[in-house]
Formats: sequence, C-alpha cells, structure tokens
Amino acid sequence: MNNPERNRSLVFALYLNAAIFFAILLVLISRNGSSVSMAQAAPAVAPIAGGDGIYVMPAQYLQNVWGCYVLNTQKQTLSAYAFYGNSNHPELRLIASRGIEWDRQLTNFNTGPDPEDIKKMVQLGQQPLRGVRPQTTQPADKPDQQNDNK
Repeated sequence: MNNPERNRSLVFALYLNAAIFFAILLVLISRNGSSVSMAQAAPAVAPIAGGDGIYVMPAQYLQNVWGCYVLNTQKQTLSAYAFYGNSNHPELRLIASRGIEWDRQLTNFNTGPDPEDIKKMVQLGQQPLRGVRPQTTQPADKPDQQNDNK
C-alpha cells in the first residue's frame, strides 16, 4: 500500500525545498543591510497633528502632488491644500474648502448598497428556511408524551 520509493522521493523533495529556503535566507542575511525590508520600504503614515479644534492630516493627491487637509472642528470646515513649486519657489495652494456642518447630518449619501437593503437581507437571513422545521429538544426530566399514551 505504501510505496517506499514514492515516500523517499517526497522526503528528498521536502529536504531540497528546505535547503533552498535556507540558502535564500543566508543570502538575505549576508547582504549587510544593503537590502531594504518590506517594513522599511513601505512609506510611513504621518500622524494627524493638531489641537484646540484644528487638525492637519497629510495627503497625497497625485503621484507627485502632496499636501494636507485642515479640519477645524469648532467652525466645522474642511480645507485641502496642495504643495506646488520647488525648493527655489515653494507654493502652498488652497485647492478646496467647505463647511461640513450639514454634510455630517447626511446618513445615506452616495453609498451602496442602501442600508435598508442590507437590513432586509440580514432579517431574511435570520428567518428559518421554509419547509424545514426547527428541531426542538425535550428536557430530560419530562417523559416522552407519546410513551404515556401507550
């Protein structure tokens, strides 16, 4: 039933696979820091800065266009700024600004699926299937009523 030749081939393939992974690990370790780990390669997310009702969040609008959002919680406004220019002539431009007082009161704008549809799907999923009776269990301390009739 067990083919010893097949098992030997499988064991050899597994050892070969482990040896290749070990060789790759040695190459990566021996580079002396010339390689960049995935954690170092990923751009760090800049934290939100602010206080006293004004918060600044970094933003990337296009591949080479950076800027920030400024949120004023006291005046309920959101503004977007973009940095253009170069080191000789830097320029920060206001590209959008709006009051968000009324925006925050919207509950279902530009979303899909509609929350009412989701509610209906959840309620439908909670209903028992038609034609399938839910199984009821009788407590062990009560005798079976069918047996009492006999």
